[in-house]
Amino acid sequence: MIRHIPEGVFPFDDCGYARTPLIPFAEQAIALDCLCDSGAPALELRGASASVPKAVPLRENRWRFELPPFQSAASLEYRFVCGEEHTAWFPVDVLRRVRVAAAAGTGAGWLRLHENVYLNFSFAGASFSTVLADHPEEAAPARNGDWTVELGEPGLWRVRRDGKIIAACREIELGLRADGSVAWHALTVDGAQTRVWGTGERFDHVNQQGHGTCGKVVEHFTRQGQWAYLPTPFFLTDAGFGFYRDAACDVEMTFASSIRIASRALPGRRDTWLLGAPAELLNAYLRLTGEPALPPEWAFGLWISANGWSCDADVDEQLKALAKYDCPASVMVLEAWSDESTFYHWGGAWKNPKRMIQKVRDAGLHLVLWQIPVLKAVKDCADAETVRRDREEAAAKGWAIHHADGAPYIIPERWFEGSMLPDFTNPEACEWWFSRREHLLRDGVEGFKTDGGEFLFGSDFLLRDGTPGVEAHNLYAMQYVRAYNEWMRRQGVNGVTFSRAGYAGAQTVPVHWAGDQLSTWEEMRAQFTAGLSAGLSGVLFWGFDIGGFAGELPSAELYLRATALACFSPVMQWHSEPRSGQFYATHDRAYNNDRSPWNLAEKQHAPEIIEIASAFARLRERLRPYLWQEAQNCVKRGRPLMAHLCLDFPNDPKALDCDDQYMLGRRYLVAPILEKGARGRAVYLPEGSWRHFFTGETLPGGCERHFDCPLNEALVFERMDA
Repeated sequence: MIRHIPEGVFPFDDCGYARTPLIPFAEQAIALDCLCDSGAPALELRGASASVPKAVPLRENRWRFELPPFQSAASLEYRFVCGEEHTAWFPVDVLRRVRVAAAAGTGAGWLRLHENVYLNFSFAGASFSTVLADHPEEAAPARNGDWTVELGEPGLWRVRRDGKIIAACREIELGLRADGSVAWHALTVDGAQTRVWGTGERFDHVNQQGHGTCGKVVEHFTRQGQWAYLPTPFFLTDAGFGFYRDAACDVEMTFASSIRIASRALPGRRDTWLLGAPAELLNAYLRLTGEPALPPEWAFGLWISANGWSCDADVDEQLKALAKYDCPASVMVLEAWSDESTFYHWGGAWKNPKRMIQKVRDAGLHLVLWQIPVLKAVKDCADAETVRRDREEAAAKGWAIHHADGAPYIIPERWFEGSMLPDFTNPEACEWWFSRREHLLRDGVEGFKTDGGEFLFGSDFLLRDGTPGVEAHNLYAMQYVRAYNEWMRRQGVNGVTFSRAGYAGAQTVPVHWAGDQLSTWEEMRAQFTAGLSAGLSGVLFWGFDIGGFAGELPSAELYLRATALACFSPVMQWHSEPRSGQFYATHDRAYNNDRSPWNLAEKQHAPEIIEIASAFARLRERLRPYLWQEAQNCVKRGRPLMAHLCLDFPNDPKALDCDDQYMLGRRYLVAPILEKGARGRAVYLPEGSWRHFFTGETLPGGCERHFDCPLNEALVFERMDA
């Protein structure tokens, strides 16, 4: 076997068979790594004159070929050969770098950057767009109301408001192919910003000033750090401007004294510069990327979930516990329901799924089932023949994603290795895929946890709707979830999808969660950061796993603080990893690691967990009418239900820097406890009159003060002048 994926299997970029750098420039050495388990491979080149190096062994059947630097732009193809076996040909353009720091306008609304490379400008409301083109285009005047774009020296362009420079483009870099066409570009922008928000659901920082993002959808089990399940090529600033690149290729953005934005150059893809206050910038971004969708009302109650619930007895146990402890819930999520081969057949432990679903509905809950978008590779299972037929049919009829040579795309390694992927841009593929799942809706299922979607690597394929391979990785998760939402609507089901991965336009598939996190204080703080940054990136409805998903069970303190936070979040849910997960090293398979209050109370010898968590569940139920009302307002106004204070108090410097508080709708300010052992914290109340939700005390705003907070309360303040 010989294996090479130029882009690598991100974030596992040390997979041993990638290209470094992915986008090479002249005078850069190029390392070509491959996996070959049948001896030393050879490298073949065509299209450029270069000496062919010999393979250098690395580790575990990994080999490297080091190409010396090219002195100018070049186009070449390469492949790896070992005996009778060989890979496909891989194209690569070595680019020539051109820096443009000054350019004169050649007409109204556009600049000539280089030979046949032009930058066109046009205004639309309180924004202006730029696009690279190979010839001048008609453009609107570079002026709109108080806003003006000036072209030419000094620099390339600058935008003014009331005579004040808001942002200025100092330099553009072009990566040119051998034929002179643009393959890559970057721009450097000077602005007066001190705060940068957005760029997607970020676990590291809310304010990205001094940081940056890789701009790629990443599946990373726990400890996300700088990686994102849901990146967006969008940011907003406190200086009155924001930015959105209409492209799904990896958009790298760094924020220092200047802002640098770099990505592949794709024909017709626009940069849009947004102008206004933070709330206006976010709303403008949402208008560009799609109408926000509204979840059903029942999605705003308590969600209960555990990966280990795999039979009728597990469901019965949870329903009885909810009733026993007066713990109201509105959603039950079953992950271990299917045969985990087809993901549309029920597993053998379920005696009568339709009757079980009715039992759940009779208890006042709505059922959501786990999904993974794969045609799984299996050998020995009850449904092996069904799986084989599905794969053969999807491959033969073009319903699975294919490489350029016609071979089906196969997930190369890690999660669901060997699986094929359905092409959700193909209407026939969607009809076929969902026809196998219609029985679930008929039986009463009302939603799907659309997990996964981060599996697409490489670029040598084209989706049915024309999406190129360089954009397909980031877009696939969105295409997958949208297909589920559209299918439920066609079937007349007012259902919900619950997704972790996404990209620009995530507000159109409304509900997301923060992925798989450890049960630690550090990761709870990271989850909170993710929630605030997701909201500032256009995700209107977001949640997390109470007390974490993985690892040792959370302490009573951590669990109750997380429960309080979740009670005042858009989605309130507990969930846990399978019983054979990380616990398997220290506990047997029978060990119950559910994050349900009753299991936590037993395992942690803390009976107060049940009382307090159930009280928060009852409080959540009382909040449901408010949350439903505010959710409708969020969709109408284009704002997240969990909103950073900058959206409501844009002229308050303390509010702009407040990355550990948020507004839940228009009325409630929430200040969660995120530190172990803390029995209270300082809270900043902006100008106005506020009422403590739990004590009833009325307080003046415009100041910071310390509040105590026992485990059965949360620091929530009602805005009296809202």
